[in-house]
Amino acid sequence: MNNNLPLDPSKGFNLAETSMNKESPFVENDGLLLYKDECKTPEFLNSSFCIHLFGERVIVDHYVLLFPDSEALTDYAKALINYDAKITEGPGKWPDDFCPEQNLLPEDASMYFLSVLMPSGMILVLLAPNAPDEQIAHLFQEQGFNTVHHVAILVDDIYAGAKVWEKKGFLPLSMTPQEDGSLSQWFLRNWAGQIIELICRQLIGKETFSCENITGLRLSELAA
Repeated sequence: MNNNLPLDPSKGFNLAETSMNKESPFVENDGLLLYKDECKTPEFLNSSFCIHLFGERVIVDHYVLLFPDSEALTDYAKALINYDAKITEGPGKWPDDFCPEQNLLPEDASMYFLSVLMPSGMILVLLAPNAPDEQIAHLFQEQGFNTVHHVAILVDDIYAGAKVWEKKGFLPLSMTPQEDGSLSQWFLRNWAGQIIELICRQLIGKETFSCENITGLRLSELAA
């Protein structure tokens, strides 16, 4: 997927700060994650990338925020830009505006999409449904507007990371990770339906998400 703005290859997490435990933006409720209302601000999410999640200390690569429609998403994106976040992808309808060649996905898997690089080096992904019958909209209806589609955790070894999360009841949604030569990404889901993504960045920097990887992740989510 194409970036609107170039990314600084030296941009990344401040490793000194990762030793600090930040408050998690989530409430864990019977296996599901819900955002705390007061923790969905740009300021909070920018600083809270080293957290505890399901009893595990993790470094967050990206948070995913869901919105009821493209207008609400755009309003939040304006607040991010005022906070010095940089738009890296979007906004637009995915896959049509980003990856039109990806015709394997059912129509209800589409979504309105935007991603930004935060000053800390963490990524925020903003999603909204394009229509009431899409999968993202159904997620709202079932779990409410503070639901967490997924949160992505940085790992050095994606297979070793998967073993850790399998012991917590998270099972991979595909036989192998999605690999594009730059990013290795894997969706795992627990008994309650909560998805955790493991992501291994094989190159220095904050490379964006490829059409191949996102399509593979979405297909694994819908097929499981």
